[in-house]
Amino acid sequence: MAEPYITLVSSLPYLPPFERAERSPITRLRLEQRLHNLEPGDAKQLALAEALVSWRMSLAKPKTDKDMVIRYRAAQQEISQPALREFIEFRIDQQTILAGLRQSKSVFESAFLEQVSGASRWAGFIASHWDIPDFKLAAVYPWIPEARNYLENNDACSLDRLMMNIIWRRLGRIAESNRFGFEAVFAFVFKWDILQAWLARDAVQAKSRFQELISEVKNDR
Repeated sequence: MAEPYITLVSSLPYLPPFERAERSPITRLRLEQRLHNLEPGDAKQLALAEALVSWRMSLAKPKTDKDMVIRYRAAQQEISQPALREFIEFRIDQQTILAGLRQSKSVFESAFLEQVSGASRWAGFIASHWDIPDFKLAAVYPWIPEARNYLENNDACSLDRLMMNIIWRRLGRIAESNRFGFEAVFAFVFKWDILQAWLARDAVQAKSRFQELISEVKNDR
């Protein structure tokens, strides 16, 4: 759009780094009220992007890698905002690499390629380097060896933290590119999504630990 979203962006609260946040500074309802000030076209594109690559949607079950490709192809036809398209491609690349890391020891490269073909630009490259631990992509994505290590050790929390930090930093750069434009708005929305997901994870872990402590007390009696 021609005019930046000065009023909208100014109404959004500061988002603390997700790992240090104790609570969300804004509810989804309040956020939605502010997003009503988006132009209809921008609002539609943001909704499509959220359904495709928001953190919570990317973890939704049941979902296969092929489902991701189908949803991505449909969204490609609707999302024309350059920065948002670039962010979606970034997230799809990330998800495709993670899918490869998850499956590299359990399926053939042809099966992997059939699942993700048409999504990431790296799909064919990964399949061509299937037997190499980092798919020869570590120079482009230095986080791959660390992510593989977390996957092999079933350390879901550390893997989530790694991926969230990568996305968070990317969104920060996007917001800085146009502080009062659509870029700043959608960067805030996806950061808020990460923060919510992290807080929810902490809440689940806290509840689980509380139950463990209760069990220990009962067993000591």
